[in-house]
Amino acid sequence: MGHKYKDKYVSLKDIYNKIKSSFYKKVDYKLYYKIITKYLEILLRDAVDRNHKVALPDKMGFISLEQKIQTRAFHYRVDNSATKEKGETVFYKVPIFDDYYKKLVWRRPRKYKRCKLMPLRYTKRIINNN
Repeated sequence: MGHKYKDKYVSLKDIYNKIKSSFYKKVDYKLYYKIITKYLEILLRDAVDRNHKVALPDKMGFISLEQKIQTRAFHYRVDNSATKEKGETVFYKVPIFDDYYKKLVWRRPRKYKRCKLMPLRYTKRIINNN
């Protein structure tokens, strides 16, 4: 992780180091990582592929895939050739043809309001294919 995000996110290794003393049996980090990864794959499969509202453990809320109305008419892209010629950034408009877009949403209690849901490459690929 870069210096910019050093204090903003908590790594899985840090979480493991804090809770490993509370395990009933000795669990190494490699097994813990596999368990968490598999759990998140199942959770995302249920939320995205099967379009279910998935409840998180310990009253952390729900995750679901929601379809929202597209409000913008255009994407703004940078025209690289014109930018090189003028020496300043030049934008052009690309129309958006979809009326709706899909978003992975976490409905959470107030105590988790600073926490974010960051869908990564795996989730984005599934959402775009549906």
